[in-house]
Amino acid sequence: MNATEAFDRLKRGNEAYLESHVNDGDVSPELIQLLFEEGQSPFACIITCADSRVVPEHIFMTGLGELFAIRVAGNVVGELGLGSCVYAAEHLHTPLIVLMGHTHCGAIESAMHVADGLEHEEDHALAPLLSSIVDAIGDERDQYEASVANVRKGLSELSADPILRELQEGEGLVIRGAIYHTNSGRVDFL
Repeated sequence: MNATEAFDRLKRGNEAYLESHVNDGDVSPELIQLLFEEGQSPFACIITCADSRVVPEHIFMTGLGELFAIRVAGNVVGELGLGSCVYAAEHLHTPLIVLMGHTHCGAIESAMHVADGLEHEEDHALAPLLSSIVDAIGDERDQYEASVANVRKGLSELSADPILRELQEGEGLVIRGAIYHTNSGRVDFL
């Protein structure tokens, strides 16, 4: 599957999710055995928030082995997330990376409070995440726009990586941003 086909599969999956009550993704014992024997070949790498409402396998109606999911509060890329993306793209030949933020993100809200002096960053175990988000959102106080700004910062971090840049230029790797709407289930691709 190339990046265009992978992107279309995500869009179709999100449309199915909006109309469904159950995820029909394959989680069968046969697939578990096949993935064990032949390894994984995910069609997309999704970096998203650890928020329990934001589950990429459901949002895109996928089963086992289809997505390489990386979840961290505030969908902050960071060193470990970047390394995981490089692994997916370089070693698993995943043609598409999607960095997906979401509406009503608690990490974004906390970062806004830190930026406004209402909370102190050092008081949080989330300090490294909040610092990154504060840097990304600057003076933005609209929740949706702040989420978009945070995704755009992460996209620039991914695109700056020399291995991912080389894969974009030579192998057709595509890196996209997205925002998941927690109130409706819809994904806006940026």
